[in-house]
Amino acid sequence: MTQRTVAIIGAGIGGLAAGVAAQRLGMNAHIFEMHSVPGGLCTAWTRRGYTFDGSIHHLAGCHPQSPLYRMWEELGAMPRDVLFPDDLVQVESPDARKLTVHTDLDRFEDHLLSSFPADQPRIAPYLRALRAMRRHDLLALTVTGPTGLLPKLPILPRIVRWGRVNMEQYAQRFCDPFLRRAFPTIQYDWPEIPVLIHLNLLAQCTIRNYGFPTGGSLAFAQSIARRFTDLGGTIHYGTAVEQILVHGNRTTGIRLADGQEVAADAVVSNAFSHTTLFRLLGKQFVDSKTLAKHAVPVDTMTMGIHVSLGVDRDLAEEPHALVWLLDEPIRLADQTVDRISIELFGFDRSLAPLGKGVIKVLLNTSYAYWADLARDSSRYREAKEQLVEALLTALEPRFPGLRAQVEVSDVATPLTTERFTGNGLGYTSESGQPEMAAMMFSAPKRLPGLDNFFYVGQSAGGGGIPGCASMGRRAVRKLAKA
Repeated sequence: MTQRTVAIIGAGIGGLAAGVAAQRLGMNAHIFEMHSVPGGLCTAWTRRGYTFDGSIHHLAGCHPQSPLYRMWEELGAMPRDVLFPDDLVQVESPDARKLTVHTDLDRFEDHLLSSFPADQPRIAPYLRALRAMRRHDLLALTVTGPTGLLPKLPILPRIVRWGRVNMEQYAQRFCDPFLRRAFPTIQYDWPEIPVLIHLNLLAQCTIRNYGFPTGGSLAFAQSIARRFTDLGGTIHYGTAVEQILVHGNRTTGIRLADGQEVAADAVVSNAFSHTTLFRLLGKQFVDSKTLAKHAVPVDTMTMGIHVSLGVDRDLAEEPHALVWLLDEPIRLADQTVDRISIELFGFDRSLAPLGKGVIKVLLNTSYAYWADLARDSSRYREAKEQLVEALLTALEPRFPGLRAQVEVSDVATPLTTERFTGNGLGYTSESGQPEMAAMMFSAPKRLPGLDNFFYVGQSAGGGGIPGCASMGRRAVRKLAKA
């Protein structure tokens, strides 16, 4: 029997997982990646001895008993050294009040009840929910599928209840004004996120199922790429795809940017979904439902700016993450903010020279703002420099002497992300409603009328890194059965 060939567009986590699955099933897989390294959005970059991580906050599936861990083992990403910081985040105000979200649940409970005694009636149900969620990792559903819901039936009412309220809404129930302001920020400074998502993540941190892989995101992606090539797969770096070739109702391969055509029995695209549907396939198989999901351009890019600082400062005693509340709002790039969300990588010594550290600030931003600036390279460069200066001024009270300690700075804008990964301006449906269940189950996407084709990845609805990996594996398994 002739060996089937699979062409995979993009060496993001979904594409790499698809490649590993294909090789394990006896297929001949080729991955075509526009960049020079694997990982897609799961990436990092180095500057003068510092590694600036661009992706992983917490990796799900670090406990050997997790279904996700077994998937990472298959993909070559586990076992590995994983770090488990003592805190999820610390929120601080200029008047020295603190909310520390410890990953030791007993310690966190003592801190909450002693620091905010008047809010005990609101804190108690939150803590009960945290303890209950330790036995139920929702992101494991990306691997188990709907059958994974069966063990969760006893807590289904709790899941529904906490899924209906977001962090900002729950915070308004507290009496203490500092707690009302601090609580919405403790999940990646994302006040709009459902409390359920926060409960799941923190609960899994307390049992050391969610952690940070030593060396960061790129090292994690590279381990999967190694498994793929060890299995006989090939990654073609620096190779952009121009078109997905179709004959009748089947894909027949791809055309590269240099005009070369590559025949394939099946195609899996891990490219930006809008690019896949509207450029690589020319929109011809996009039905009305899929079209509606891409009806509204989303200009706001959540965590769209990464400002990274390599500093001559030991950060080992700092919290793993910090939200610094400001007395007065300030202007950072195109946004007015009253707080700064900071990641402090002192817990991973491999990311900086000995005795030094990496500080990263994540900011929401407008895609259009940076696209307009980029029309004039000097204005674009000046805007990035001004952003670093404004941040250093704002952070100086919390980190005295920081400005003099900065050895290298780097600003990655939405245009940076687009240039290296192809992920650009987002889109949503006309209703704008998120598809929570779809993200949890992370099923690979296909198009009506087009056989032997799937598209996968974050922009296709994957639930984080685990969801993208599961999407890629499941796409190839479905192709193998076709």
